[in-house]
Amino acid sequence: MKVLSLDYGKKRIGVASGDTEFGIAFPRMVIENKGLSGLIEKIKDICDELGVSKIVVGLPLNMDREDEDNEMVIEVRYFVKELREGITGVEVEFFDERLSSFEANKLLDDVKKHSGKLSLGKDAYAAQIILQRFFDKYST
Repeated sequence: MKVLSLDYGKKRIGVASGDTEFGIAFPRMVIENKGLSGLIEKIKDICDELGVSKIVVGLPLNMDREDEDNEMVIEVRYFVKELREGITGVEVEFFDERLSSFEANKLLDDVKKHSGKLSLGKDAYAAQIILQRFFDKYST
């Protein structure tokens, strides 16, 4: 099954993809967040192009107060509600993204050190980390 991962942000959305058969996530792109309707249309196009069956959206839970919604959690929940209404035939679910940005920064440092350049932004690597965690959790 093809899976898309989204790291939602107010300005940019990181996108990664992978297949449950292989369980490996790949960073794909960063989408500028210029409004919900255009954003959902772009994600729908990506899903159609890749044959995606599931979208995993990172949920930025608080580190110490998991049951308390912060401003971004509320915004991500609203985004997912709109995504579910705007894209039919694709399952959309949340996945805990705590520390994914921290890990993405470390990954970016490694990429820079080994290749000397970056082809994608931090948001795409954060989406990759979210999706890889999802695969790792459900592949057992």
